[in-house]
Amino acid sequence: MKKDRDNIYPMTKVALCVSLLSVVSYFALPLPMTPVVLSLQTLAVGIIALILSPGQCAWAMVLYLVMGAVGLPVFSGGTAGVGKLLGPTGGYYFGFLISAVAVSLFKGKDINLKRYIAVMLGIAMPIQHLCAVIMMCIHNDFDMKASFVSVSLPFVVGDIVKGIGAAILAAAINKAESKSKNN
Repeated sequence: MKKDRDNIYPMTKVALCVSLLSVVSYFALPLPMTPVVLSLQTLAVGIIALILSPGQCAWAMVLYLVMGAVGLPVFSGGTAGVGKLLGPTGGYYFGFLISAVAVSLFKGKDINLKRYIAVMLGIAMPIQHLCAVIMMCIHNDFDMKASFVSVSLPFVVGDIVKGIGAAILAAAINKAESKSKNN
């Protein structure tokens, strides 16, 4: 009986994280100077990375990508499909997968807000933006500078804010979870 509960809890966390990411993806604001929309996905991916283990992060992100690839409207603005993943802005989705696992690996065992912020800004953002720039280069035959200006530069300040916000929220969630496990 205890074994069943031990399996259900992490699976529920993963499912809730995929649900969170799917829901916040609907909050998308198109910007006139770039094909990338402004969304809360970066915030959700950060929270996921900071509250799940690396393996759980990988499962959550792969599940999210597969859901979108098969046609469930879970990508930014309620979009879906393989074309979205392989399109000019698809690099962000692959960056989400890679960065979530990397952040989870480097976040440490202790709840530490400064470390959480450091891994969000020093690991997650560069990975996500690099993947986005590379995909834009491949898709539109842009050079690195044009791709950077198109899909990265307009989002740096907002992603810093969302990275810090994710760190603060994840620290609070992890503290609450730690307290509930101890009771």
